[in-house]
Amino acid sequence: MIDPISIIIGISLAILAAFCFNYAIILEKKGLLQGLPDLNFDEGIKSVIQSFIAFFKNRDWAIGFLLGVVGYIPYIISQSFVGIVVTQPVTSVGLIFLVIFANKVIDEKIGLFELGSFIMMGIGTIFIGLAQVSDIFIDILNIALPLLLFVLIIIVISAIIYLISKRFKGESSEAILMMVISGLIVSLGSIFSSAFVQAINSGSFFTIWILAPIELLFGLFWFEIYHLWAFFSFYLMISFNSVGFAFTQGGLQRGKAVLVFPILNTVNMIVPIIAGFLIFKQTFQNYFLFYLGVALILFPTIILSRFQAKIEAIEAPKS
Repeated sequence: MIDPISIIIGISLAILAAFCFNYAIILEKKGLLQGLPDLNFDEGIKSVIQSFIAFFKNRDWAIGFLLGVVGYIPYIISQSFVGIVVTQPVTSVGLIFLVIFANKVIDEKIGLFELGSFIMMGIGTIFIGLAQVSDIFIDILNIALPLLLFVLIIIVISAIIYLISKRFKGESSEAILMMVISGLIVSLGSIFSSAFVQAINSGSFFTIWILAPIELLFGLFWFEIYHLWAFFSFYLMISFNSVGFAFTQGGLQRGKAVLVFPILNTVNMIVPIIAGFLIFKQTFQNYFLFYLGVALILFPTIILSRFQAKIEAIEAPKS
């Protein structure tokens, strides 16, 4: 089992990452409301790239993007301490920061219902910590096939949902389906971030943290299993997160956050947890506490997402 100090550090880093992720989304949504061009995936990659070039020229959106990138640093380090099955649900606690932001910026009162949700999330996080997660170690050769099959299944499901979403173009259902796709694809990015971290922890990687740029650029040529695993998982992590991020922005443009955020948060919580159990073989001494903790975080996540819609309404530009 992982020692209590490592669990506390891992959970603390996940909460820090959650703050960055949630505040980043607020800034990105604010930028998207300032007349930025729509993302149209049907027009091809060139159109998508042109839209993102315009996004980066918007100050609010660009700062939000950079904050999200910064948040990935404590997120990855958190996984090195406690693994994806703990880090992933704890990042949903970041919605507390969103509600506090709403209280400060738009004077949205925090009532007993919201305070109760805060307490539920806090207790849920404590329960996950007390569930005593197993140490993190992966047998790369044994998990390669299950990981590949898992990724292929998620990609096929995402492709099917995308084809279905085209039938609802311009409707609120399109935004919901795009956020489901985003949650699935970003989950793959989270899974490969876990694979990247575990490859480093499992191999002789003293130099990787010192010579990280060289390792990540030329690790392919080490011809050693852990270096190859770290190399490919790093770039797959970047690739899936980039694609998922594009769908997130598309969903934000097409739908109200009160509808799309609970979906994104829920999918992005559940899928990595499933992968953590099935692929990375993490276990708990007390599964009841873990599942209870996840439930106590998941329910407030759905409820508190309505604050994003209130922020969206206030920050919409006046016509």
